[in-house]
Amino acid sequence: MKVFLDSSVLLSACGSERSLSRLITEIAGERKWKLVSAAYCRAETAKNLGKFGAAAGGHWKSLQRKINWAPNALTTRRPLLLAASKDRPVLISALAERCDLLLTLDKGDFGMLLGTEVYGMRVLTPRDFLVSQGLG
Repeated sequence: MKVFLDSSVLLSACGSERSLSRLITEIAGERKWKLVSAAYCRAETAKNLGKFGAAAGGHWKSLQRKINWAPNALTTRRPLLLAASKDRPVLISALAERCDLLLTLDKGDFGMLLGTEVYGMRVLTPRDFLVSQGLG
């Protein structure tokens, strides 16, 4: 299963040892989940990482090696319902990589998509994903 991680999930994984985002990144290998994100999310995470302290920076270094970094995809021929233009590259990149799932904690911008499918790709929070996998 290809799981796309939004920058909000990456920041959560780095910022807290107890976050469900971190749990997902730690068990991905044994569960055979392929972690994917885009260059856009990598840059957003690096830009905001300082808000989470030094330990977050250390975890970020190791987390980057677990993720397949895709180039940003900026356009699609399919119509998309997403209000925030800054999040369109996230959704389009996840679709371009043919991910099964997009994980996000950004309920403000992705709220109307949470719990739905966009062209066959589910959009969930880390909690809802873990529950769907029988881990919650």
